[in-house]
Formats: sequence, structure tokens, C-alpha cells
Amino acid sequence: MRDSGGTRPLFATCLMALGAFACHGQVNAKANVNASEVEDDRKWEIAEPSSGSREAPPMQATRPAPRVASAVAAVSAPAGGNRFLGVVHDLSLSSAAPRAAVCRCLAVAHGTPSDAKFTWQAETPAGAADTIAIAIAADGVACPSGTPPLRASISAVEREGTDIVLVVENVGEGRPIMHGALAAWPGPNGAIVVRTRHGTPYPAASSPAPCRVALQ
Repeated sequence: MRDSGGTRPLFATCLMALGAFACHGQVNAKANVNASEVEDDRKWEIAEPSSGSREAPPMQATRPAPRVASAVAAVSAPAGGNRFLGVVHDLSLSSAAPRAAVCRCLAVAHGTPSDAKFTWQAETPAGAADTIAIAIAADGVACPSGTPPLRASISAVEREGTDIVLVVENVGEGRPIMHGALAAWPGPNGAIVVRTRHGTPYPAASSPAPCRVALQ
């Protein structure tokens, strides 16, 4: 059958239109598939918070300042009294004070903090009536029984009833030597009892009996 002169161009135009429509459909289908794949991939992602809601980094905890142990423990005292009771670093026996051995090779003196037998490196503390100063010395003390403990040091002051217990040890080189202590007055019936760091009694000057200095 013969086509008229305008039939063949019209047919070709229809074919081209059909092909363009099919191509457009295929492009849309591919776009939809790709979008679906992207959505499937993104569903496993964790959304990052916006800059406004982003959590600030945790602040580092401030470390507390290390505690420094004081050589002298502060205690409450009556008005006008001493601020400290215990071992003190700036109290010693005066060079003019007698050096009689009370314990073995060791002089032990006691009195008010302002007594002339004592020497203070700093200002003499204002002593209350119930405060007693104690000082020890080994230099210049007669020691017929052996080598004097030239580095004898007070390491602690304790109380047992009406007695003041003075713990004395011969410290090694490089360690500070404490020659003095302040304690509360135990009363006229009390005494100063000297012991070693291990708790054993310090011997008296002329006998193996424990060293005990009566307070009168």
C-alpha cells in the first residue's frame, strides 16, 4: 500500500516521540533507583548535632592542692596563750644553761617559755599559765657510758595521765633535729617521761631505771 506524501514523515515523528518518552521514563526510573539507594545508605549514618547543640568537651576536674604536713600541730588555746602545742623547731636549751645529765648522756630542762634557760630563734611566744616548755641537749653533757647522742631529737610529745611522754631518737644525717617542745602543764604531780622511738624507756643518767623528771 502506498503512503501518501505526508504519511511517512508523520510515522517517523510518532516513532521519535515514542522513543523520547521511553528514554525519559528510563531516566526517571534510574533517578528513582539511585535516590532509593542513597536513602538506604544514609539510614545507617548517625546525624551529627548542629554547632549550636554540640556538647562542650567535659571540663577537667580541678585537682585539690596537696596537703602539706606541718611540723607543729595547731590546737585551740585560751586567749593570750600559745597557738601551738607539740614539737617546735625554734626552741633549744641556752648555751649558758647547765648541761647536767638527767637521762643517760642527755640533759632535759623544763620551765615557762620565757625562762632564761631557753633560746628561741624567733620571738618568744606569749605563754599561758598552763604551758610548759621542754628542751633537750646532748652537746656538752657528760657521757661516761659511751658516745653521746649528738643528734638526739624530739619526735613526738604525748600524754599519759598526768605524765608528759617525750619521744626521743638519734636521727641520721640530713634529718632535722628538734630540741624543743611545748606541752600543757600536767599539774604538780606530773612528770616528764622520756622514751625511745620504739616505745622503750630511755635510761636514767646513773641507773638502768627509766628516765623520769618530776615536775615540782
